[in-house]
Amino acid sequence: MNGMAIQSEFEPYVLLEERNRIAEEIHDRICPHLFGIACAVHSVEEDWSGMTEEQKLGQLREIQEAAAAATRELRATIYDLSLSEKGGVSWIHGVESLLASQAKLNGVRIRFRTADSDRRLPIHHQKALYRTIAEAVGNAIRHGASSIIDVKLTLRRCSVTLRIADNGKGFDMDSRPPSKKDSGFGLYNMKALASSLGGNLQIDSSVGSGTRIVVRLPLDQARDERGQTLKNG
Repeated sequence: MNGMAIQSEFEPYVLLEERNRIAEEIHDRICPHLFGIACAVHSVEEDWSGMTEEQKLGQLREIQEAAAAATRELRATIYDLSLSEKGGVSWIHGVESLLASQAKLNGVRIRFRTADSDRRLPIHHQKALYRTIAEAVGNAIRHGASSIIDVKLTLRRCSVTLRIADNGKGFDMDSRPPSKKDSGFGLYNMKALASSLGGNLQIDSSVGSGTRIVVRLPLDQARDERGQTLKNG
């Protein structure tokens, strides 16, 4: 089989892989913003009759700002996808943008702390951490009724650790173990995602005491020593 024939045979698979990658990028970076907007609109609809005109205008402005943030994120995603080198140097900025939007839309306080480092996280770690942050914060807001959420990312030589804690209503761990029945990207899927990268996810929660999530992912030390692994962007 000549080179042209081989290229023709594998081209559909390459295109499918690229399409899936683009779909993942849009899902990870845009959908959380849109979900936050949808939740905010629903909240305004429920509280509309009891809100003052000033409160209505203020909330509508917050929704408008969130839509603008989603648009900026979409443009950034398109720009990043057009780059030939996959570095994901803006992924931390994407997290910051998401958390700032969620905080404003839902009237909660979200603190994000990360180490000042010039190291670069592998693209799969970036995606896993972003998805986990988006899902955990979304759960804390819509299910936990949290008003304060703390997100901390710690980078070490051979590992990265993500800690997320909230002051929400929590839940009974014994009566609700993570399972495949969780809707959407739930607790079970977060655990599975961490496991797929050789890491683990621990959840600690109790009724009335909030929820704490800790994700630990190992890093390739050899790659790190060659300077190819981490960067916060």
